[in-house]
Amino acid sequence: MNAQHLSIDELADAAEGLLNPERAAFAESHIANCADCHAQSEALREVTATLRAEPAPTMPDAVAHRLNDVVAVESAQRANGSKAAVGDGSARIGQPRTTLGNFGEDLKRPAKSRWVLSALAAAAVALIVGLGAYVISASAGFNEPPVVAAVTSADLGEQARALEEASGGLSPHRFSQAWDCARKVTDGRITGLASSTVDGTPALLVYTKSEESMQVTVVTGCRLGMPSAGPSAVLPG
Repeated sequence: MNAQHLSIDELADAAEGLLNPERAAFAESHIANCADCHAQSEALREVTATLRAEPAPTMPDAVAHRLNDVVAVESAQRANGSKAAVGDGSARIGQPRTTLGNFGEDLKRPAKSRWVLSALAAAAVALIVGLGAYVISASAGFNEPPVVAAVTSADLGEQARALEEASGGLSPHRFSQAWDCARKVTDGRITGLASSTVDGTPALLVYTKSEESMQVTVVTGCRLGMPSAGPSAVLPG
């Protein structure tokens, strides 16, 4: 900060009225004529006002009672010890002193908070490791969609719905090679994938969901790395 400006410490002391009269008069004059110091002084005053407006935290009853007990015992020991120490300065050496003990040991707290945090951390690690293993195996070709019965483009919607119902719901096989191929040429969220033959040509049946409807799209060319979207149809309700 420039030497001509007041330091943060001086600005804080000025805001709290802690400067001596001579320095306080100088600070007041400087702040009135310095835009930077005036802005910082106002900011410090706002912080002070905010802190003063906050309610003071309440001391827990267990701690308050312990403090009262310790102060009472300490006062009694000092009163008695001052008389004994007149003739023997070592009269109190070796005697146990009353202490505050461990603050908070009487207070209620989550009994198994550390165990819960440890369990959550372990679960998170397991989830990450499991997801990583799933993605790797799917990308390597170990999670490809099942082969279902052949369909025809003329009745694509009805037959695709029947295949889905017969399987009890098709998996989207996320991160699989088929899923990656289908994403490149279809819109909407993929809800199911199946390998099939459409009009005699090997293809993927890609089930997708949009805001308007559920539909199925025929995708070919995945094995050659040249995916292409063919006929599609809205799935009947």
